[in-house]
Amino acid sequence: MNSNSHKNSKKLGQCFLKDKNFVKKAISSANLNDEDIVLEIGLGEGVLTKELAKVAKKVYVIELDKRLEVFAKEVVKEYPNVTIIWEDALKVDLDSLDFNKIVANLPYQISSPITFKFLERKKGFDLAVLMYQYEFAKRMVGKEDTKEYSRLSVAVQYHADVKMVCKVPPTAFSPKPKVDSAIVKLIKKNPDYQVLDEKTFKNLLKALFQHRNKTVGKALVNSAHELNLTREHVKEFIEAYSEEFDFKERVFKLPGFEIGELSNLLNKFISKLPKLEQ
Repeated sequence: MNSNSHKNSKKLGQCFLKDKNFVKKAISSANLNDEDIVLEIGLGEGVLTKELAKVAKKVYVIELDKRLEVFAKEVVKEYPNVTIIWEDALKVDLDSLDFNKIVANLPYQISSPITFKFLERKKGFDLAVLMYQYEFAKRMVGKEDTKEYSRLSVAVQYHADVKMVCKVPPTAFSPKPKVDSAIVKLIKKNPDYQVLDEKTFKNLLKALFQHRNKTVGKALVNSAHELNLTREHVKEFIEAYSEEFDFKERVFKLPGFEIGELSNLLNKFISKLPKLEQ
């Protein structure tokens, strides 16, 4: 099987990064040294993998598509510090792997779940340099009171400092995707504000941003089901804490820490409800 006979799989969202300039940009953004153990998702034709292997102590690559074995063999032969794990990245226990940095051209259709899998890894990581669709990347770095501000912005920025490194044109890939891409750098951090319960916080984000242009009060009543509450309970909650929180503010104007405060008030309220009612 020669290298040209591999047909990229649309189903797996495969667009291989070909442009060496962007490979170099990703590598330099990761500040790699010979102590680093790097995780890569998606082998592609091994272009990025080889560059990582030249600098890092070890590289783990998680790849689902066995048809890429021809490239895998070539990479591992040249760079013994590369280990290929033939698995679905969403199913791998990331805590079982020892790595401190992540550098990857992600399959776009798993962008959201894989990002949160990284961010919620118990062992954490130092930094990640990842390729996303440009529109998705803009939402990751979105700030309150902008049109990009979303549930994704708040959730990602809770766990990490996020920076857009650069925009990447379709011509950098083979086959060319129909959209622009972007390299994003995430530096893991301890949250700037504390939430009492992350599940409540996640549900609250979902409830609020389904109605991002409405007032907080309206959004919560309309999305009561996302909070596992009745509309009546939500109205009681708003009444109980209207002195402490401005429910008339629009959702897209709320900074993350205020959503955190609201989440903690909601927790307090839920804990006082008779268990049967919930």
